[in-house]
Amino acid sequence: MKCPRCGSEIKDGRLFCEKCGEEIRIVQDFEPEMEVNMEGNISIEDEISMEENLSADDILSDDTEKSGTEPWRSGVLQKIGKRVSLLTVRQRMIMAVVLVLLLSAVLGLAVAGVQHFSADYQYDKALEYINKKDYAKACSYAERAVELEPGNVEYLVRLAGCFSAMGNEEETIELCLRIIGMDESNEAAYKRLISIYEKRKEYDIINELLLSCGNEQIVNQYPGFIAKPPEFSFKGGVYNETLSLKMLANTQGTIYYTVDGSKPDESGLVYSSPVFLESGQYDIRAVFINSYGVESDETQEHYFVDVTVPEAPLVSPEEGEYSRPTIISVEVPEDYTVYYTTDGTLPTADSIQYTGPFPMPVGVNTFRFVSYSAAGVAGVETQVRYSLNLHAALSIEAAKNKLLFELVNAGIIQDMSGSVKTGSGHNVYGYKYAVTVDGTDYYLYREYYEDDAGNRAGTGTDYVVSIMEGQCYKAVQAAKETLAAGAAVQGDGGKLPDEPETSAKEASEENADAKDKGPWSTLILQDINSGSNPE
Repeated sequence: MKCPRCGSEIKDGRLFCEKCGEEIRIVQDFEPEMEVNMEGNISIEDEISMEENLSADDILSDDTEKSGTEPWRSGVLQKIGKRVSLLTVRQRMIMAVVLVLLLSAVLGLAVAGVQHFSADYQYDKALEYINKKDYAKACSYAERAVELEPGNVEYLVRLAGCFSAMGNEEETIELCLRIIGMDESNEAAYKRLISIYEKRKEYDIINELLLSCGNEQIVNQYPGFIAKPPEFSFKGGVYNETLSLKMLANTQGTIYYTVDGSKPDESGLVYSSPVFLESGQYDIRAVFINSYGVESDETQEHYFVDVTVPEAPLVSPEEGEYSRPTIISVEVPEDYTVYYTTDGTLPTADSIQYTGPFPMPVGVNTFRFVSYSAAGVAGVETQVRYSLNLHAALSIEAAKNKLLFELVNAGIIQDMSGSVKTGSGHNVYGYKYAVTVDGTDYYLYREYYEDDAGNRAGTGTDYVVSIMEGQCYKAVQAAKETLAAGAAVQGDGGKLPDEPETSAKEASEENADAKDKGPWSTLILQDINSGSNPE
């Protein structure tokens, strides 16, 4: 490129002529020869000179008084319009370029401004200054981030850290409580709070803070600061045995308690071992004070202990050997219940309940009896051993076979297996015990009906077989209500269908008479065939 002024060669990249100092413009003017008027070869300079010499009226007036001026004026106007058009194009090009550059610059500044004023930018700058341990600047950036996003817990935690590092405890406490209100599982907030309160020795506040925390993982990190109410090993209530009451605390400290319902404090009893509660009423109140002197809420329970031990049951007859059928009976005091076993085990409330006298079983048997109070306290045990040997001519099994034979002959059953006329199911005859009627000893058998599925139910009929001669009879009760001994003999047989109704007074008189005559005097023996009394 050559200098437009002196014609010297311009080196590439230079913006002025090194010889004459002429400024080299990036956008050069059009060459004069390009601006020649197409009709009169008038240069731009001439057009401009003419424009300067023409007034506005000369150019724009419609006055045609001067002859021959119209063609000239028209040509000048055309040249001026062309000039203006050319200048406008260049200006528009330059302005477009300038506008693009300006827009790019403004957009860049806008983007940079947006980034500069974003919460993330402020937070990153805060981290940058935290790493430099310049907490004052870090705090200002962190505060700006929180202002832009007040609900961002991460920003709040970082700001709390800056406050803490600068020693601003109150601001740190306020901010950490705010964080916990938003996120109750925020471990960092709890850690900063506990650190501040511990330094201030405000242990009560730490205790309240942790007790209100719903995150067990956080709470378990600070067990020593917590004072929970003592736990009792027994709930309050009524007990029929002596209690060994234990009191448990959640951490190191001291439990103070009272047993009379008074308020427990450091002047009360100190728990060091289980408290024994014997018969009586107790109102236990206790508090726990941890090693930091923080007192817990109170625990209170009411206990009523009744350990009145019942005496051993009185059982008759005395233990020993017997050769005749015998009734076993027990004296049961009022409001007491007696249970017994026949297998040698200690009776409990789940064992057989004694409801009245019952026959002594054949053979050798051991009975254990225990009384229970209304409160469920077990008394002293009574144990007896009986041996009943009837010296019978017939065994229990032989007497049963004799009974089956007689029932077949009477047409009550079809065969020795107990088949019945209905053709479905059969009768079963089970030995119950030995009885004495009118001085003669008998084995008593109860009749059951058993269907093909094996279901068994009592028919309400009992039979007796003489233990010596083998005579067989049907045994029925003489009255609806009998003595306890008679009821024991009747068992699940129940009353007969045609048994007449008897008044309570009549039954009581009959039972009194029967008691005088013997335990089985209410039994009436009937012939198996006719159902009438035997001769």
